[in-house]
Amino acid sequence: MIKLPFSIILLAATAFLVLIGAGQRVLDRMRLTDGTAILLLGLLIVAHFLPVIAVTSYIGIHLGALIPLGVITYLLITCEKHEQIRALIISLVAAAALWLSDQLLPTLPGQLPFDIDPLYLPGVIAGLIAYFTTKSRRTAFISAVAAVFLNDLAAILAVSLKTYHARTVIGGGGIFNALMINGILAVLIAEGIGEIAERIYRGKATVSGHEDGDNNG
Repeated sequence: MIKLPFSIILLAATAFLVLIGAGQRVLDRMRLTDGTAILLLGLLIVAHFLPVIAVTSYIGIHLGALIPLGVITYLLITCEKHEQIRALIISLVAAAALWLSDQLLPTLPGQLPFDIDPLYLPGVIAGLIAYFTTKSRRTAFISAVAAVFLNDLAAILAVSLKTYHARTVIGGGGIFNALMINGILAVLIAEGIGEIAERIYRGKATVSGHEDGDNNG
């Protein structure tokens, strides 16, 4: 029995939801049509099965990692300039947080009262910052994926500067799954907060309307 990575299952589930019309508001806020969203999700699923090629004798690149990079580049260049700048800034902040967590948190599990996987930190940070600064789901997705890329490139650079050269792969291991999961996580966080805030606002508006009606009566 073939065991699929969680990120493929997540992407397939997302594609299914798009096909049945769920999440239309999210797509509208990301300025994506159903067809474009299905195409991008399909490319991201195919990316899992692409091979690793050698760049140097000790550095390789997962060709599939180029697809999410292409997706966020497409989303970025179709943004307005102010959103592009914000997305880049949030990407750097989320990448810095992930790098700091790698440096400060214990490397072995069980050394803290609770286990934390910092690899999914960019999705949380990008989703929160993107919502409270721009309310843009597109910015949340771009920033989360870009942050993982930046951190992976920083790790590759750090290894290449050492006197010994271990074999490393850009986008390899759990990084590729993290690219997909962080992007969707960031959008879900931004959308979830937005929905809660909207419901609270509608509730207050309804209460205010009743009070005004009572006073007028």
